Amino acid sequence: MIKFFRHIRQRLIRENRFSKYLLYAIGEIILVVIGILIALQINNWNEGRKERAAEKATLAILLEDLQAAENFSQEYITSEQHYLDILETILHKDSIVTVLKDETKTTAYFNKAFWDFEIQVPVINTYSDLKNAGKIAIIKNNEIRDRLSVLDANIINLERLILDRMNVHQIRIDEICVQDVNFLHLLKFKLPNYNITLGPKNDYIAIMESPKVRNLMGIKTVLTNEALGYRRNLHDEIQSIIQLINIALENPAGTMSH
Repeated sequence: MIKFFRHIRQRLIRENRFSKYLLYAIGEIILVVIGILIALQINNWNEGRKERAAEKATLAILLEDLQAAENFSQEYITSEQHYLDILETILHKDSIVTVLKDETKTTAYFNKAFWDFEIQVPVINTYSDLKNAGKIAIIKNNEIRDRLSVLDANIINLERLILDRMNVHQIRIDEICVQDVNFLHLLKFKLPNYNITLGPKNDYIAIMESPKVRNLMGIKTVLTNEALGYRRNLHDEIQSIIQLINIALENPAGTMSH
């Protein structure tokens, strides 16, 4: 084709038909430009297809992470609610009397109330990896990207709250296990195979009549209730992002980005 156009150009020059040659040259330039534009368009289309494929693959992996996080999140919510129920029970005089009728249940309740709390937080590894590698832009869907950013902030806030609760627990609430109860009975519950001399049993009614103990359990109740609220909000956010990703993955290629 190039050889054909070259022959035409040379013939026009030999015949001194400059005006026609000029028109021909302009036409040839236009054809070249059109060819370049078509090539660029094809290249852009190929690049766009690759980007959409990469985004889809990333979203599929992210979806698996979020679904796992959703399951763990529900477990942590259930655990947090269980701690809250226990705290409410031991702070209520009538409820605690009912619990005290079962020695094993009593020890289990007070072990959780005085010693334990939920510290786990859902982890979304795919998002963390993308963020740390500076590759968040691979997700073209702005809504999903924005919601992931909100989710990340919520996780950080929950981690800070749990850390604050841990500090309060270690500084103040752990005093109960040292000063107000015979902790060996709680230890025996956690490590039943240990052969230790337990000493006198705990009088939990008397212990829970102590203003200091009640106040500290009240503080733990507030912190636990706050953590539960954070966890529920986080869980809702995870579910909403899962829904968005499912919609994006179900859409035909080329309609994933917004």
